[in-house]
Amino acid sequence: MQHQSIQRKDSLVPQGTSMSICSSLLFMIGQSWYELKRRPCGYCVSFFSVLIVVAASAVSQSIIDRAPLIFLKSAEGPAGQSDIALTANPNYLSEEHDKSPQYLMSVYSNTARQQGYLVVDFLNFTRVKEVLGPERAQQSSPRIEQQVNFTYLQKTGDCENSVNKAQQLLSKRQEFGSEAHFNDLRDGQQLGQKCGGSQPHPTAKFVAIDTKKEKEIGLGWEYPFDELKETEVIMSRKLAETYRLNVGDYMLIYGEFYDFYGAYYIENYFDQLGRQFNLTNYNDTFLNQEFGDLKKATQRFYLYQVKGLLDSTYGKFPDGDADKLIIVEHKHFFNNLAYWSWDKPFLKAMYTANPEDYVDEIRINIPNRFNIYMDSNYENIQGRITKYASNIRRDLGVYPCNMDLPVLQQLYDTRFGQLFLGIILNMIIVILFLLSVLLLYTLLLISVETKTYDLGVLRVLGFNKLGVVFIVLTQALSYVLPAIVAGIILSIPFLLYASNALKASIGVEIEATPTTNAIFMSLGLGLLIPLISSYVPIKEALSKQLSFALDINRSKSTAVKIEVDLEGKSLPWGRIQFAVIASLFGICVYYFLPLALLSFNIGLLLSIFFFILCGMLLGLVIFAFNVQYLAERFTVYLFLFWASSAKKTMVLKNLAAHRIKNRRTALMYALSIAFVIFIFVGMSVQIENQATQTLQQHGCKLEITASNGNLSPFEFEKILLDLGSNISGFAWITEPLDSYMQRLGFSTTYMTHLGQVYQLRPKIVGVSHTLFDMGYNQFLKVEDQINSKLNPVEQLYTSRGSQSAMIGTSYADQLNIKIDIDSTFLLVVYNNTYSQYHQMRASSIITSAPALRFSSLPSVQEQNVVVSLPTYRRLCGNLIDAVENYPMKRLLVSVSSSGNIDTVYGQFKKYIDGKGISAKIWDYRDYETSIKQSQNLIQIIFSFLTGVVMVLSFFSLMTSMSANMLEQVKEISVLRAIGNTKLSITIVYIMEAFTLVFSSSFIGLMVGFVIGQSMALQQTLFTQLPLIFVFPWQMLIIIIIIAMIAAIISVVTPSLQILSKEIAQIMRMI
Repeated sequence: MQHQSIQRKDSLVPQGTSMSICSSLLFMIGQSWYELKRRPCGYCVSFFSVLIVVAASAVSQSIIDRAPLIFLKSAEGPAGQSDIALTANPNYLSEEHDKSPQYLMSVYSNTARQQGYLVVDFLNFTRVKEVLGPERAQQSSPRIEQQVNFTYLQKTGDCENSVNKAQQLLSKRQEFGSEAHFNDLRDGQQLGQKCGGSQPHPTAKFVAIDTKKEKEIGLGWEYPFDELKETEVIMSRKLAETYRLNVGDYMLIYGEFYDFYGAYYIENYFDQLGRQFNLTNYNDTFLNQEFGDLKKATQRFYLYQVKGLLDSTYGKFPDGDADKLIIVEHKHFFNNLAYWSWDKPFLKAMYTANPEDYVDEIRINIPNRFNIYMDSNYENIQGRITKYASNIRRDLGVYPCNMDLPVLQQLYDTRFGQLFLGIILNMIIVILFLLSVLLLYTLLLISVETKTYDLGVLRVLGFNKLGVVFIVLTQALSYVLPAIVAGIILSIPFLLYASNALKASIGVEIEATPTTNAIFMSLGLGLLIPLISSYVPIKEALSKQLSFALDINRSKSTAVKIEVDLEGKSLPWGRIQFAVIASLFGICVYYFLPLALLSFNIGLLLSIFFFILCGMLLGLVIFAFNVQYLAERFTVYLFLFWASSAKKTMVLKNLAAHRIKNRRTALMYALSIAFVIFIFVGMSVQIENQATQTLQQHGCKLEITASNGNLSPFEFEKILLDLGSNISGFAWITEPLDSYMQRLGFSTTYMTHLGQVYQLRPKIVGVSHTLFDMGYNQFLKVEDQINSKLNPVEQLYTSRGSQSAMIGTSYADQLNIKIDIDSTFLLVVYNNTYSQYHQMRASSIITSAPALRFSSLPSVQEQNVVVSLPTYRRLCGNLIDAVENYPMKRLLVSVSSSGNIDTVYGQFKKYIDGKGISAKIWDYRDYETSIKQSQNLIQIIFSFLTGVVMVLSFFSLMTSMSANMLEQVKEISVLRAIGNTKLSITIVYIMEAFTLVFSSSFIGLMVGFVIGQSMALQQTLFTQLPLIFVFPWQMLIIIIIIAMIAAIISVVTPSLQILSKEIAQIMRMI
């Protein structure tokens, strides 16, 4: 009988590379499926970690690609939703232009203009539309803006029936020029004079708009009101509430619309009258009479009814106009002017005139403007906007009108904002990517370590090293491939939420699908995760000896590690890797940093700083692990003081035995927490720094600043006196000396030394002696001063101070000025024919001070030189003859602790509006509200982010503690055999887990805090402000709470799995 050889079945015994591709793939998938059933929790952890990274990267990259919308919103706040603004150029008109058929201005009579009978110039919107053509004309809308006074109707005394009278006047329009019309005109003016509220009347910004047209071109898309009737107005809510007006109330606008009447008169009648009377040179008496009557007649009350109240500007106007707007419909504007005015014959024609022929400005929005602003490159946006605007300028002519690009000008200030946003989001993606790699690496490594026996059996049966590699990679891909698909799908609802949020805030609905860049980035990160995380597990699986892998009688946990280093037998990979990384870092700093500075490539510069910070973060974390053992002992003795010494000793021994395995989990906790805390501290310091810098610039929490002209000390101090105990102090700061002297014929003011080789151009101001009594002297940093008990400002009011000034440290260094009686400098008020020279000394040298601009940095220009008010008068050449005539620019007010800041604000606001003073009130509370909102938002976001990264790291903790307990089943069985209860053993492992989590997280917290404070220290070099200390106490509390919860959950599951068995069964577990 012929002998038959026994053959192995390839389907049962794998042969590594000898197997067919199909059977090998099926075997690998079967192994992954077996691992999934064996450790479903570990599979879910890996799946969701990769899912989070893929979804986060898809959402973040999509937001980065669409981030310009966010900055468009911030630019439209101070500029409004208007791309182009056209206004008339009053310097353009000439005799040649009068004869040109292509005139764009309504009024083109140079004769009348030369006589001074017209101040404001108007654009002819009808003609502009003809020149622009139908397509661009559809993107244009006219406006009229005027400064007016207004008042409410009194309803008491003789004015008890004022509302009924107003209702009667507005209910029906009489035929223009009829006797009924004249009765309305007479009754309306009497109503205004008799019942027009208290004097003086407050001022407001009166704007006539084309509601329908502006809605079509997207100018104020959120504006909630429809077209207004002829007698209706919309006004700011704050303005209405201040002066007791509500929806449905009647109000009187007192406006001097002389320019509109004058423009129409000149356009239609001025030259006609000249020809009629055959006057080549108009008779001055005749002209004065005509235009005098015209101007007198325009000082009228115009009756309106409040239709609605504005809660915001809705993008139609700059945010600064939110509290001073009164809006009417443009097409009814001339009708109302004519109806409530006088009975001159030409007014009947004016009643039916086309209001588009007389407009103050024309607003133009570019078609599909959002697509233009979606570009992340400011230069591309600038190119497309300016090209469109240049074509308009070419067609209209360079000189007839002035052109502004308000949104583009605001975007210039935020052109680097997207770079910062991109870097922040990329940093979040990087940390999530690193966490996912570490987590997957931990799970794969633990899977390999717990399958040591299984892999040993396979290797005995002929499974080669390449097969082991494919098993680990297949297992990694089993986590990753489904997670990539699910992550991209999961990003869609998040993008939908972001789209709805953007629509609610800026009115733009972005696509709820990931961008192409986002999809490719997600795929790249998702596939990169298994490749990186599989390297060490594969190396670990191949390094185990068969004798060790197949030994089931010995614990796999070793507290002592022995390494034998044979000289020259192996390459020092650790040192090689460090050398390569250090070399690459040096190349980046040595080459790319100068390249970024020379090319002004801010993106490259920020990326370099980002990698430097990440390197510093990683380096500090690794360095901190050298004190991990001390941190663990500190945690044990601080939080586990209640435990017995035996339990504490056992915890420390376990930590020592599991140190290598726990290091991966500790690294995840430390690195993720360090990153989050670093970003949190950095952003918190930035916000605090902005608030501090704003407070330092103003030197108080309530400041009044003259916009045009100056403040009257007598009137404002009278208000301060009336406020009494509400005020704890106040201080005055004058207008800079150079701007004041320029009005007197002097060209400039400069500061120099006696040799007059070097010249500096400071802002010389006079201050009252109470400036440093406002309670913000934490910003006062004195480099040197006269030996005196007085503060630097008070020293200026001494006999020596009358010849001295406060100067900045930088100016003192540049001109070599000392606090010495022989060290002097010159303040020169320069004029071509006559200059004033004042020799001065320095009473103090200041690095920083509240409300003033000083610095030790030469790059800070236009620093202040501060003198007393009498010295300021002397520098002016004694031209100020009374206290009332001092050019006071700023009034700083300190409200007492018992005072009501609303009362103080209201008194000043009422006075400024009532007198029509061109001044603004800065209230720190408005800024403080936004600061607190930002702080709360950051606190919430980073508290949540801290919880997220700790949950991700918790998955690694759970697998580590499971592996630790499974490796120590022999020790656990011995402990159970000598009488330890299940609860006591479980508590020991819970304490170990808590110690590991808290010590690692605390190390990360301190590392992040140190790096964040280093950024704050860097900022103080530029701002010259005190160092701001921000410690994340709330994060620390969250870390303690989550550490306790994580320790319990991570131990309970494996503890129940092991301790539920009998002691003999535990002893036999593999």
